[in-house]
Amino acid sequence: MKQFQKLYEENIILDNIFDLLYNNKDKEIIEKNILELLVELGELANETRCFKYWSDKEPSKKEVIMDEYADCLIMVLHFCNMANIKLDDKFEIVYEKNIVKQFKDLYKLVSKLNSEFDVNVIKLILSNLINLGKLLGFTDEDIIEGSIKKINRNKERFNTGF
Repeated sequence: MKQFQKLYEENIILDNIFDLLYNNKDKEIIEKNILELLVELGELANETRCFKYWSDKEPSKKEVIMDEYADCLIMVLHFCNMANIKLDDKFEIVYEKNIVKQFKDLYKLVSKLNSEFDVNVIKLILSNLINLGKLLGFTDEDIIEGSIKKINRNKERFNTGF
């Protein structure tokens, strides 16, 4: 995960902006952030159309999918920051090849955070999300670049009155 260090550092800057405005350690806000991640995963799945076997409509453009993916990654990196996870820690490598199963695995893991806001669960979510990015056809460089763009847009939103 060390290859994502610059992205993580940029996300920590965004977290610091949020921390100035909100009590991000508050249990109620953490619960809302967990729900937000579940919603963002759903929005991402919807843009990929990977589960819509009945539809002939193509997935959204790669840029749209990246934007939704970045929303998910930013939230997971926020959880990593809250749990003081370092990207040079040991992370499990995920080899899932089925995109629908990967989404379902992520839903299960994120839902687990409600009862177990645990470092190992958060690390496993990050590993699964990175694998999902690969299944979506993104390289590490795509993920870093797309997510930093999203972080910068979020910072700009704060400057202009979100």
